[in-house]
Amino acid sequence: MEKIYSVEQKVVLLVEEFFEDIKNKEPFAYHLEEYRFRLRSKLFELLTQFTDSRSANASFDTAIEGILAYIEKRINRIDLENERELRRFLEALEKTNELLKEFLEGDKIKDKSVLSKVSGRIGTLAEELRMEIRRRFGGIFGKIKKLFKR
Repeated sequence: MEKIYSVEQKVVLLVEEFFEDIKNKEPFAYHLEEYRFRLRSKLFELLTQFTDSRSANASFDTAIEGILAYIEKRINRIDLENERELRRFLEALEKTNELLKEFLEGDKIKDKSVLSKVSGRIGTLAEELRMEIRRRFGGIFGKIKKLFKR
C-alpha cells in the first residue's frame, strides 16, 4: 500500500528527488528549470489549498523548513572532490533561493519571517559552497592542474 503524502511532504520529496542524483542529470539546465517550475507550482498549490491565510502560512513555513533541513543534511554528504557535483549543487541552491525570494517579494505570504530566515540560510550555504569551490578548484594552481588532467 502506498503512503499518502501531504503537500508539505511532497514539496520536500521533490527537492530530495532532485538533489539526490544531481550529478547524473543530463541535460542539467533542462532538469534545473523543470525542478524550479515544479517546486514553484507545489509551493503555489500549498498556498492556495487553504482559504485561511494563517493556515496557508503555517503550511508554507513547514514546507520550506523541511527544504532547509534536507539541504543542510544533503550538503554534508557532498563529494568535495567532484567539481561537477559541487557546481551543480551550487546552481540548484541558487535557483531554489531565487524562487524563495520571489515569494518574499510577492504578497501571497503575510508572515515572511520564516521565509526570510530560510532564504538567508540557503544564501549563506550557497556562498560557503562557492568559496569551497574557489578554494579547491580556482586560482592559478587549479587551472594548471586542469591543463595536466586533459
